[in-house]
Amino acid sequence: MSEPKIRKSMISGRELFVCDNLVEDLMVKQVGALVRTLHYIRKEKSRPGVPGLAAVSDIPAERVATDPFLCSLKKTVERLFPDERFADQRAYVNCSVYGDSYYLHRDCGFQERHVTALYYANVEWQPDWGGETIYYNDEEDAELAITPRPGRLVIARGAMLHRGNVPARNCYEERYTLAYKLNSLGNTPPSEVAVKKSP
Repeated sequence: MSEPKIRKSMISGRELFVCDNLVEDLMVKQVGALVRTLHYIRKEKSRPGVPGLAAVSDIPAERVATDPFLCSLKKTVERLFPDERFADQRAYVNCSVYGDSYYLHRDCGFQERHVTALYYANVEWQPDWGGETIYYNDEEDAELAITPRPGRLVIARGAMLHRGNVPARNCYEERYTLAYKLNSLGNTPPSEVAVKKSP
């Protein structure tokens, strides 16, 4: 496995981290195989008032709290935001194909500080297949395009405007992303911050 890499960006004053090589190769394969077996229902909209329904598979709340992979994602969020405490909100897997439509949206209110961990779950992805996630500033100008590289994790404030792109016409694979939404409960007491930062 290659050396872990974390790149930080700021868009309209909100943090975004692109994390590569944090997930072991075996786990990438296991998660990639698992998402292909889930039952997806077309019930989700990027935001109210837009046409079409996106296919999702919800992860039960009791599993979110105990699943080793999701627990590792939460620990990564806590390391990147050491002064905050987080509580689970929701986790689910998106499945998109050529012809689907995703729209510009926020995962929480404009002023809220909640965090979304977005994991790209495909085992293989070619750059020509598209499927990038685009992040926008508050003026709705695109600032960052992120390739859905297998095993890549993006951790960002939920209030950041973004849109997932669906696969291109030349892609015959589904695009899978696991979205894990965490509510920020505010600042961590100083004694807990010291414990978090210690090795």
